[in-house]
Amino acid sequence: MGSAGRLTNYDPARDSVAACEVVSSSGRLKLWEIGGGFHCSILGTCLATPDLKALARKLHLTPPVQATDYEIHGYFVQQATQEGAVARALQRLLDHRYEGALRRVGRLTDTAALEALWGDFKASGRIAGGYWALLTHRHVPNDLRARVFGEVHMMSHLQGAAVRDHASRADQLERDNSELRERLTRIGRSAQEAQAAVDERDRRIAVLSERLTVAEAIGTRAEPAPIPADRLERRLAKRERSLVGARTRARDLEADVERLNREVAALRHKPQPASQPAPSIEDLSPSLPPRVPGGACRLLYVGGRPGLVPHLRDIAERRQATFVHHDGGKEETLQRIDDLVERADAVLCPVDCISHSACLRVKHLCQRHSKVFLPLKSASRSCFARALMELGLKPPPAPEGGNRAVAG
Repeated sequence: MGSAGRLTNYDPARDSVAACEVVSSSGRLKLWEIGGGFHCSILGTCLATPDLKALARKLHLTPPVQATDYEIHGYFVQQATQEGAVARALQRLLDHRYEGALRRVGRLTDTAALEALWGDFKASGRIAGGYWALLTHRHVPNDLRARVFGEVHMMSHLQGAAVRDHASRADQLERDNSELRERLTRIGRSAQEAQAAVDERDRRIAVLSERLTVAEAIGTRAEPAPIPADRLERRLAKRERSLVGARTRARDLEADVERLNREVAALRHKPQPASQPAPSIEDLSPSLPPRVPGGACRLLYVGGRPGLVPHLRDIAERRQATFVHHDGGKEETLQRIDDLVERADAVLCPVDCISHSACLRVKHLCQRHSKVFLPLKSASRSCFARALMELGLKPPPAPEGGNRAVAG
C-alpha cells in the first residue's frame, strides 16, 4: 500500500496550525489572525448560540426571522476571519469570559507544563477557556495546538454521538413517561373509586352507629329497674300464701261439687211428672214455721224482677231488716247462694221469677242449714210485704195525730 493510503498522513489540525502566521513567540494572536479552520471550532466550542444572538443584538444586527442557529453560527464564523467590528466584538467577549485561563497559560512557558495544564482543563470541565487560551498564545508550540485542536474536534463528534444517544434515550423516556402518565391516570381513577367506596363505608358506619345508639337508648329506657331482694321475698311469700288459700278453696269447691253431684243423682232417680209445672206454694211450703225471732234479721231474696229490687229493699229496711238479693243464676253464679243462705235468717223466692232448679236448690240449702224458707206466689211488692208480715216483721207505727201509714 502506497504512502498516500496511510491514515496517519492525514492531520487536518497540523495543516490548520501551519496556516497560522505566528510573527513572534510572545503576545497573543487576534481572532482574525488565526488561519485555517479554527474559527468554526473556536466559536462552536467557546460560545453558545444564545451568546451569539445577544452579541448580534448588541451590535444592532438583525438576522432574518426564520434564521436557524446554524445560519447564525456560520455568519459569525465568516466575520471572525477578517478584522472588523464583529471580529473585534468576538475578541473582547472571548477575552473577558476566559480571562482566568488566559492568565494561567500566559504564566507557563514549558511545554510539559502547558500539556499538564490542558489535562487539568479537561478534567475540570473548563475546556472552552483552555482551548481559547492555548490557541491564541503565541508561545504555545504548534504540535500542542494541533493536539488540542484534534482532541476538541473529536469531542465534538463524541458530543454528537452523545446527543444522538441522549435523543434516543429522551424518546424512550418520553414513551415511558407517557405510559407512566397513563398508569398514573388509571391509578388516580382507582384511588377515586376506592375513596368513594371508603366514603360510602364511613357513611354506612355512621348510620349504623346512630341506629345502635338509638336502640341502646330505647333498650335502656325499656329495661326495668332491678327489684330489691327483700321485696322479691315478700312478693314470693304473699304468692305462696295466696296459693295455699286457693288450694284450700279448691278443696272446698271440690267437696261442694261432689255433694251437688250426689244431690243431682238423687233427683234424677226421683220420679217426676211428664210436664212439671212451676212449683206451687204448697209444693214449696216453708221448711220451718214462718216466724223469725224478734229483733233485726237478715233476709235473702232469690230471683224476682231487677226493677223491683230497690223497692223491696226499702220495704225490708223500714221493718229493721237487712235485704240481700241474688238473681237466681241469671248473671250471678249459683255457687254464691250457699254462702248467702248460710248467713241469712230467712230466704224468700218468688216462684214466678226463678228457675225450678234454682228454687229447689235454695229450699234444700235452707233445710240443711235450718233456715226459714218462704216461697212467694209472685214478685210483687204486696206479696213481699205480706210475707214479711208472716215472718213477724211489721212496719213501724205511725206518729200520733198524723195520717195512718199504709202498709208497704
